[in-house]
Amino acid sequence: MEKDFGGFKGILIIGLGLIGGSLALGLKKEGYKGKIYGYDLNENRVKTALELKAVDEGFNSLENIPWESVDLVVLSTPVKTFLDIAKTIKPFLNQDTVVSDVGSVKGDLVLKIHEVLKPHTFVGVHPIAGTEKEGIENAKPDLFKNARLILTPIGEDTEKVEKVEKLWKDLGSKTEVMDPHLHDFVFASVSHLPHAIAFSLVDSLITLSKESGIDLFKYPGGGFRDFTRIAASSPTIWKDIFLENKENLIHTLDTFLQSVQKLKDAIEKEDENKIIEILSESREKRLSID
Repeated sequence: MEKDFGGFKGILIIGLGLIGGSLALGLKKEGYKGKIYGYDLNENRVKTALELKAVDEGFNSLENIPWESVDLVVLSTPVKTFLDIAKTIKPFLNQDTVVSDVGSVKGDLVLKIHEVLKPHTFVGVHPIAGTEKEGIENAKPDLFKNARLILTPIGEDTEKVEKVEKLWKDLGSKTEVMDPHLHDFVFASVSHLPHAIAFSLVDSLITLSKESGIDLFKYPGGGFRDFTRIAASSPTIWKDIFLENKENLIHTLDTFLQSVQKLKDAIEKEDENKIIEILSESREKRLSID
């Protein structure tokens, strides 16, 4: 099937970090023929985007963007900024301009953005891709290739939703449609919880280092490095994600703490059978993923 990237002629990416930068570079690499505009409050990021030829034109001011040429806007900033940005850009949008995002929280946030932008179409999107690094200087043109991508439309114009989906398919993503609230439960479990645990594990070792007077971070094994890699992620981005998906994350953290307590109890009681049962069940489930 020919790549037409949903037929969009002018794409504005608001937020030129890792994800926004990778989207721009990916579009260029896959042969997108339209114009790519970039906007970021950080002048250095705009400058880098231009140097990398990720965007055709870069801006620090919304007023200077050629809005008449933009038919798709992608929000690629911390999720807590989405509502304010939506309110700010609405007066600039053309009648048929579609607004989308690449945030990892949907749920009520999608509904609020939908209400703010009406009658314009908003299509929630979450590419399941990324690294612990940030900034356009770490962007990768193949970041989304073969990666799963979730769309969370809530009754928007079907044709425009399909256009957004086609753009991501042409980038090589494997698309799936999901209810926005189900999305937040799923990713609180498989993404937000692991990040919270990784940050907490590092915090635990900070405390234990102070308690013992030994710098425990001088002795990390491969397992510790692998498990805590995501704790190097942006605190600002993850603070917003944790707060925007608060209820689901608290539920998953409670469940995790129950699992830790179950293992702790078995160790305290030296219940070898229970320990083997817990570890074996976890091992089998983990092996089944790959």
